[in-house]
Amino acid sequence: MPPLPSIRLTGATILREGELRQRSVAISRGRITKGPLPAVDLTGYLVLPGIVDMYFKPSTEPETSARIARAGARAAAAGITTAWVAPLWSWDNSHDDPSQAEALLTALPRTPAAADLRPALRIETFRTDCTDRLIALTQAHLPQVTYLGSDLDRLLELQKRDPDALETEAAGVGMSARGLARAIALADARRRELPRHLCRLAETFDDLGLQYGSLADTGGEQREAYSMIGARIAACPQTHSAGAVACAIGEPVLLSAAQAPLSRNFLRAGIGDVLVSAGAPEALVPLALSLAGPDLAGLPRIWAMLSEEPAEIMRLADRGTLDYGRRADMVIIRRDTGQIEATICAGQLTYLAGEARTRFRAMMTNGIAAE
Repeated sequence: MPPLPSIRLTGATILREGELRQRSVAISRGRITKGPLPAVDLTGYLVLPGIVDMYFKPSTEPETSARIARAGARAAAAGITTAWVAPLWSWDNSHDDPSQAEALLTALPRTPAAADLRPALRIETFRTDCTDRLIALTQAHLPQVTYLGSDLDRLLELQKRDPDALETEAAGVGMSARGLARAIALADARRRELPRHLCRLAETFDDLGLQYGSLADTGGEQREAYSMIGARIAACPQTHSAGAVACAIGEPVLLSAAQAPLSRNFLRAGIGDVLVSAGAPEALVPLALSLAGPDLAGLPRIWAMLSEEPAEIMRLADRGTLDYGRRADMVIIRRDTGQIEATICAGQLTYLAGEARTRFRAMMTNGIAAE
């Protein structure tokens, strides 16, 4: 989609400098600027910084370009302007076969999408037979953030107490029950290799200056163990003790929109720095608005967890706020319905719906049309 002409968004409530204000915001050449420009009247709307999503789970279609296109479109419709797309490196011959992750990270930099999609990775840590291959992938494609976690113990327990449930689990990842059982048995047999495997991966990430963390920690001891090897991001912890340990030592805690009740509990306990989609991008804005309260008094604090805080963690100084000179990334939300009606990414309209479509089209000139 072509970039927007130089315009000014007027009449809306905007989030700037930590406050909701009745101000205008101008866009020119993909940046936030000043000056009298042709106006789009957005009375009745919120204009907020574009969402910076540190953990975006892609779909599992086998065709790589379709996965990227769907990720971009889904992100844009959810108000996400920057997302770290994290395919899962897991069991062979599943939807999350390592070859699928390799293909996605290879194609991502050269495939246009409706959002700024960046490389990330999730790793099933018990794939200790893949250390060299993972290191080569990391060196070649530089996933900017990697999440380490394992489903192995849960699957082993499920295999013991409920074989029928394991069969359902296998179907969900595109495997036969026999194939999944074989995969987890092989991984369990290599359990002693795990410490060395993780240390080699951590050394590689450190050498390349990449960020990494643990995913879905189930206790404080597990979080401490990951922290000791340098995995200093606690993504989607599953217990209070795991989140509390990370919080106590100043490591960022990422809370999942896909697990809204758990995330609310963490926030009530004062734990949490960033909200991530984790497979549910459509839930981010509704969760943020509900946490902000009926009068939106808490929105500046909550929205920072979607924009400013993740941008700082990921060292992106050009986005996360609506300050002058920043990249023109913003999400436009109808205040009375809470619905996203437009997303602007680097000065381009990447999503447009509802009444906002009419308002933008009313002033579009020089043949520029929003689709």
